[in-house]
Amino acid sequence: MNMKFERLNENRIGDLVALSKEDGFPYVLTEDIAKVYCRGKEPVNERVQTYGAFADGRLVCVMTATFCTVFPCEDSPRGRVVHISGAFTLPTFRHRRLATALLELIEADAEVFGADYLCCDSTADGLYRSFGFQPAPEHETRMWKCI
Repeated sequence: MNMKFERLNENRIGDLVALSKEDGFPYVLTEDIAKVYCRGKEPVNERVQTYGAFADGRLVCVMTATFCTVFPCEDSPRGRVVHISGAFTLPTFRHRRLATALLELIEADAEVFGADYLCCDSTADGLYRSFGFQPAPEHETRMWKCI
């Protein structure tokens, strides 16, 4: 099986819309909404970006990252954070480390962006713990990882 991992760009809007119609996806996306997530740009500015895993040309796994700037503080001296959300893998493609591969792409882009840390709100902490995330003490479902 030929696997490919990439930032989704405007050429992948149809792929994301199609995946959103699959059982278990949180909600069906329209093309207008999918455009927001399919930027395909270099990670130098604030933005939302969806990353995808393709198996033989079919989008089978996605993960979204929001690159944002916050007030600099002790936890984020540069004031740059990347929040991960919107993870979904088709059931027949789960447990193949696809989400891990997407996390690796996101972390690399977060470093280019100059982020101090990655965070997510998730109860699927097995994936995130295996990637080095730690639970935040003040919030039972929030996890983070310093970069």
